[in-house]
Amino acid sequence: METTVDDATDATGHRQLRRLETFLDVAYAVLFVDFIMYLPRTEDMAWTELPLGLLSLLIDNSVELMRLVIAVGLTLISWNLTHKLLGPLQRTDARHTLLALLQLIFVCLFLFFAVADPALESVSSPVGQSLCLAVSGFIGIAGWSYARKKGLTRPDLSEPEKNEVLRDAIIEPVTALLNTGFAFVGPGAWTAGWFVIPAILLGARRRVDRRKRRATVA
Repeated sequence: METTVDDATDATGHRQLRRLETFLDVAYAVLFVDFIMYLPRTEDMAWTELPLGLLSLLIDNSVELMRLVIAVGLTLISWNLTHKLLGPLQRTDARHTLLALLQLIFVCLFLFFAVADPALESVSSPVGQSLCLAVSGFIGIAGWSYARKKGLTRPDLSEPEKNEVLRDAIIEPVTALLNTGFAFVGPGAWTAGWFVIPAILLGARRRVDRRKRRATVA
């Protein structure tokens, strides 16, 4: 069977998508290694004089460690969001790839703000982290919308399934955007916002879904 131009284009776009996914996975792996580098320093062996040794070192830096763990968790969420938006695609093109790389750049900027001031002594750190994740997420959604418009999605996806992809992806960037305001309240409020805001958004969405189902049945 002779390969058509469309088939060749589709195959090329599919290979490019696989390479893009591999590149992004490697980039996120590097980010996680960077986080490990910002664990409490042990080279000077000063921890040997502490009552509980290394455990005392961790306890003394517990607040910074907690926020580092949150930063790692948020990076994992960004990685999951990336694959959530790439998974339903059949192929990519140059513009979509550019959007995916821009999304990654803002995750890297998030890392800069997260590790530069883990104690959140300056409001610029939590604000920068929130805005970077918000912009990154909205760029990812723009990439999905572009891919959908250009027919880069898998042919087996129905329109409701495509709508569900966008619906599932919107929670992360909206949470980051709303939590920007909590950064001006204080580090504690900002930290709690990452847990409280998505819970509220998901709860509100479930209530809306229940009302829609009741209206449909009625």
